[in-house]
Amino acid sequence: MTSDTLSGWTIVFDLDGTLVDTAPDLHLALNHCLSEAGFETVPFESIRHMIGQGAKAMIEKGLAFQDVSQGQAELEPLWRSFLQYYEANICRRSAPFKDVIGSLDALKEMGAMLAICTNKTQHLAETLIEELGLSSRFETICGADSVPDKKPSGDHILYTVARAHGIAEKAVMIGDSQTDERAARNAELPFVYVTFGYGPSPENWDNTAFRASSYSEVMSAIRSIAMP
Repeated sequence: MTSDTLSGWTIVFDLDGTLVDTAPDLHLALNHCLSEAGFETVPFESIRHMIGQGAKAMIEKGLAFQDVSQGQAELEPLWRSFLQYYEANICRRSAPFKDVIGSLDALKEMGAMLAICTNKTQHLAETLIEELGLSSRFETICGADSVPDKKPSGDHILYTVARAHGIAEKAVMIGDSQTDERAARNAELPFVYVTFGYGPSPENWDNTAFRASSYSEVMSAIRSIAMP
């Protein structure tokens, strides 16, 4: 049964750690590029805190984990190796978090426009969403290289909202990290922090009025914001 209770609202989602558990495939890609260059690999339990600011930042953190300075490694060849491997294996183990698909469908049925604002590159974000069969659910996907300034710039989110044909006054950001919270704050949008993602958690809890440990709680938070 459809309704128009969220008509005019744009719900913007981060991708990695918010919509999709991509850590297993990112871990494989990171270790591939590190080992290929002769460095040690990193354990899976460490990868979650390396995600969120793009592939280059992840590689830098993977090197720092083993006390390798940036001066001791050429980042560009590692980055190219990472991207080549990751694109070829982008959806081997990645999957939407529990109840994501049902929640997206429910939001669409309520009249909301859905969008993705991610620090993944545009091509990789689109490839992942296509591989998962989720493309038709989103008005737009805005990757890090599709905008002048990526998150934590608020402009990244506002550009995403505009691309979805929405307005900032009726938009909500859903994310799993301090980067997402800062971007939402900079864009002056309500923010829902999902605690099951990769983090790090937001510092500014005064501006993070909603926390969600499941997609059921995400839906409740959206209702509280849009239908108080």
